[in-house]
Amino acid sequence: MEQQNISQAEWQVMRVLWAYPHSRSTEIIARLEADFSWKPATIKTLLNRLKTKEFIAMEKIEGKFYYDAQILEADHLESTWQALFDNICNTKHGELLISMIERSQFSQGDLERLSQVIDKKRASAPLEVKCDCSQGQCRCGHGKETH
Repeated sequence: MEQQNISQAEWQVMRVLWAYPHSRSTEIIARLEADFSWKPATIKTLLNRLKTKEFIAMEKIEGKFYYDAQILEADHLESTWQALFDNICNTKHGELLISMIERSQFSQGDLERLSQVIDKKRASAPLEVKCDCSQGQCRCGHGKETH
């Protein structure tokens, strides 16, 4: 599936479907309308937009509509962060990750795994990361600056 944009509101609907596959529209509405003050018509519009984008499938069984995600949550999360990293200078990846880590909450297990990944990356990391931007896309000097 081609990478498509997904709105913040659509993302909330997807989260429900990832957590509760094969949900009826009434179940999705019940899970979302209280937290977001959305009307049922708004949620149905979001469901239709996601169906048009092929993020979800709808099945009618005995007059009731059931919805399922057509993409895995992990796959969508990975494509989302990869798209972000593809659109920023290589020299800024570290800064972004540091900021994300500082702003996030982690379990002891998460931190242990992060530490292991960092140790493994450290073994083969270059001393400096080179800019990979096209000329005029950043202030690094088009491949001359490293960090």
